[in-house]
Amino acid sequence: MDPSTALRSIGANSPASQAPPLSTTQKLRAPRRSHRKTRAGCQTCKRRKVKCDEQRPSCANCIKRGHECEFLTEPRLNSNFPPAAPLSLNMLDLRLMHNFTNSTYTTFSRHQIIRSFWKGPLVAMALECDYLMRALLATSALHMAHNRPEEKDFYVSTALTYHRAASREAVVLLADIKKESAEELFMFSILTIVIALGSHRESAQGNPFFADDSFPEWPFLIQGTRSLLDLPDINLREGRLSPLLAVRVQSHKYRTFKASPDDASSSMTKALDDLEDLIGLNTDDNDTIKIYTKSIAYLRDMSKMLDTAEVEISEVFGWIYAMADDFLPLLRASKQEAVAIFSYFCVFLKRLEMYWWMGNWGEQLLRKTESVLDNEHRLWIAWPIEELGMHRWVNRA
Repeated sequence: MDPSTALRSIGANSPASQAPPLSTTQKLRAPRRSHRKTRAGCQTCKRRKVKCDEQRPSCANCIKRGHECEFLTEPRLNSNFPPAAPLSLNMLDLRLMHNFTNSTYTTFSRHQIIRSFWKGPLVAMALECDYLMRALLATSALHMAHNRPEEKDFYVSTALTYHRAASREAVVLLADIKKESAEELFMFSILTIVIALGSHRESAQGNPFFADDSFPEWPFLIQGTRSLLDLPDINLREGRLSPLLAVRVQSHKYRTFKASPDDASSSMTKALDDLEDLIGLNTDDNDTIKIYTKSIAYLRDMSKMLDTAEVEISEVFGWIYAMADDFLPLLRASKQEAVAIFSYFCVFLKRLEMYWWMGNWGEQLLRKTESVLDNEHRLWIAWPIEELGMHRWVNRA
């Protein structure tokens, strides 16, 4: 008897075949047969769309029909290697990123467009650039140091460690700037300025960006940032940074001010007029006088902001951007006229104290200018000293 006949015979003589037919009620009440879905059946049954019993090396369906039974090869586990340990998470980095995207990003500007840039496009850029991500996390760490005084030392140390690591990579790229890395380097330089300003405020152990016997480095860092905007064949204003840079340009261009004779702007304008006259009488070099005159003219225009409720950071630092190439070298050389002009800029820095990373830089730098000036030129900065209410400490010896 062939196998198929034998199977039919067994089926015909089975107990189930001898039982009377089920009534309709019995059929409805009959328990459902359990069904287990599987994805490990043989390929032959899958092609025929029938259920496979998964028996190996050949399932019952293939044996019955005389088909070749095909199972997908399963990868063999190498017993020589222990099971992989679960991947660990860097909870500090996650905490810093959470702080940045929920809080820190709001502290760079009052413009919603700029805030959106810091929260969205910048973070996306950092996710593809290690040194930019480290600079971002360093900035967040400084912010947490400000908000958590009991953990200040830890977060300041974290910020400086992250920024040093970022700088080692960025400095190499700055030596030969390529188009594909220019945007990341520009934002790294912006974050470096924030870190330079904020780390001095939060650190009790000194600041690598500030030496007691000279002017701080951050104004000159701004000069380096500006140079990235002037690179030949690289236009950062048309790329991913366009939302940031467009607002910075337009915010000052389209603002209108109406000052009365008694406003702070009018008072500063008169003081700057007097300063310009003094510089003209005491400076012989015409090219240098032009630089000083241009710097004073820009400050005179900025003075109108003193009568507004809010001062935008980009508008204040725009003065350093505009004066970077000509004026800052004179300031670094501690030219008396340049130092006197810079003291007026400190008045604007004072208005930025609401930003955690600015702190009291206005007062600190005004003290620095006073210490650099000789007795004659100290008289030239009477107005900013009075405006900041700091005449009590001025050394008039």
